[in-house]
Amino acid sequence: MKNEIPQGKWRRSLAGSKTAVQVGGKLLKYVAQKPFLSATGREEARADLERESARIVFQGLSVLKGTAIKIAQLLSLELDIFPAAVRKELEKSYNQVPAMNQALVRKAIQNAFGQAPEKVFHTFEPQAFAAASLGQVHRATDRHGTPLAVKVQYPGIRSTITSDIQLIRNLTRPLAEYDLIGPALQEIEGRLLEEVDYQQEARHILFFRRHLKMDHLQIPEVRKDKTSANVLSTTFISGRPLHIWLRSNPGREARDTVAQRLYDLFITSLYNLNCFHADPNPGNFIINRDLTVGLVDFGCVKRLSPDFVHHYRQLPGAILKQDQEAHFHLFRKLRLIRPGIEPEVQEQLFQVMQRFGEWFGRLYREEVFDFKANGNFIREGRALSNEMFKLRRHIEMNPDFLFLDRTRYGLFRLFEQMGARVRIRNAYELN
Repeated sequence: MKNEIPQGKWRRSLAGSKTAVQVGGKLLKYVAQKPFLSATGREEARADLERESARIVFQGLSVLKGTAIKIAQLLSLELDIFPAAVRKELEKSYNQVPAMNQALVRKAIQNAFGQAPEKVFHTFEPQAFAAASLGQVHRATDRHGTPLAVKVQYPGIRSTITSDIQLIRNLTRPLAEYDLIGPALQEIEGRLLEEVDYQQEARHILFFRRHLKMDHLQIPEVRKDKTSANVLSTTFISGRPLHIWLRSNPGREARDTVAQRLYDLFITSLYNLNCFHADPNPGNFIINRDLTVGLVDFGCVKRLSPDFVHHYRQLPGAILKQDQEAHFHLFRKLRLIRPGIEPEVQEQLFQVMQRFGEWFGRLYREEVFDFKANGNFIREGRALSNEMFKLRRHIEMNPDFLFLDRTRYGLFRLFEQMGARVRIRNAYELN
């Protein structure tokens, strides 16, 4: 059936190979033409190559859907490592993935409820208004006329996650860094499998609605009678996704307000609930006219132990004080360095960590951090991370940091895009 997701390791590998062959063909054409072009012609040809390759890669990822699109979303946040044309194509993965065949949508709802969409809902739009990485979202109404957002999962997505992760695991196992990669893949697989359980996502939404009470925040309401393991129905939140809202060129004050609300939402969830929404995809933040933030897509939620959070909250203080003993004590408690390292190596690690701490501490030294005035902040941090990675033999991979860092630094990247001023200092970390 058209738009069906390729399933199984070999079918997905074949789909990926076709994409690689197409990109390779474009590259060979560019290399063959290059000697005969002027300097200006070479620049134009290179730009065409990037644009065309990005289009092909995005189409290939769109065919694979599932884990492949999820990885694309992660990559699109790494703003500095891709040309603008590539980033532009990858940004489509936020919510512009080509929709699945409408017959498949009907079949999914029929299988979930034993009835056709028009019997389950008062109205149901067969055309999706947003396509997420693992499912797509349709507008509908209940019999009272209440607007609903109905997320329908791509059929067979669970098996593609397992096969894609296994494929990556096999490819990376020979690498020296597999000690770090292996736990990370296990964590990613766990979160993705949780993300395709829509009953679990419904429980996440109920948890946040019950426990996260903040002004200017909207969380949708679950419609349990219209929710199954593969179909999730919630009330519809009106507004524009963050990246669409930014295209309307909102003023500085509005951008500052929204950015601060996003950060407060993260910090409050982390320290009050030991649990946070771990998918800082701009499409998951819906901005209303009054700048209220609607939070959607609770598939990826990370829970942390109280003991982990207790030690994590002390890190900024230790960094600002440049306290080596406190620093290493926390790193051991957080399982970030291997036990029994030599004093010489410990000194090397501390020197690198101190430079990293000086960079990170800038966020806390100012009452309000201006991401526009510090436009290279994330790039500088990435360079320091690369320096630290050279000492990876002495570093442990605590999987809890994977989605914590992804969310926190993902928000910082958004703030850079927004050119926003945000108060990073908070009572939970510095009191």
